[in-house]
Amino acid sequence: MKNILLILAIIFSLNACQTAPSSPSEEDKETFKRHYTAFLDHHVKGFETEDLELVAAYMADSVQWSPPVWNNNKMIGKEEMLSVVKNYFEQFDNLTFLPGDGGIDSNGAFWGGSYYSDVGEATHEPDAIRVYGTWTGTHTESGATINNKWYAVISYNKDGKVIMFSDWMDISGMQAQIAEHLAAQNQQ
Repeated sequence: MKNILLILAIIFSLNACQTAPSSPSEEDKETFKRHYTAFLDHHVKGFETEDLELVAAYMADSVQWSPPVWNNNKMIGKEEMLSVVKNYFEQFDNLTFLPGDGGIDSNGAFWGGSYYSDVGEATHEPDAIRVYGTWTGTHTESGATINNKWYAVISYNKDGKVIMFSDWMDISGMQAQIAEHLAAQNQQ
């Protein structure tokens, strides 16, 4: 019995002595900041000003995109992605991104690394970021105001260009907001 207690005490002590992951370096923090600033300066500003070249400028030519609509998890290239972006420019005006809006606590919009993971050790990798927020805009044809909670995972290469972009949103929710707007107009 004493041996079992001694073994349990040793195991507990060893587990208690494990060190937590080291904090991100100042260089990692600056890289992370450069990445989310590039998202704001290129993606968000590009959508707000309907500037396709600005959106394209921060993407690598080899970027792979997993769109928010179901497509059998097929990755799409830069040209197809920019075609969809152009389509949004044609269908919506006044596009605006509200960082952090719609989140659990809305205190942050940009996250990187992970303290916990079901697939391995914690990381503070600055080249992959998660973005949370709400997109708003006006549907051009109907005049309907739309609001759409949005989430993305974006990976950057060492040159600061986007190499992977995957986003999620409720496209049917946008369609429902447009339909509600049209129904309200028809009742007037």
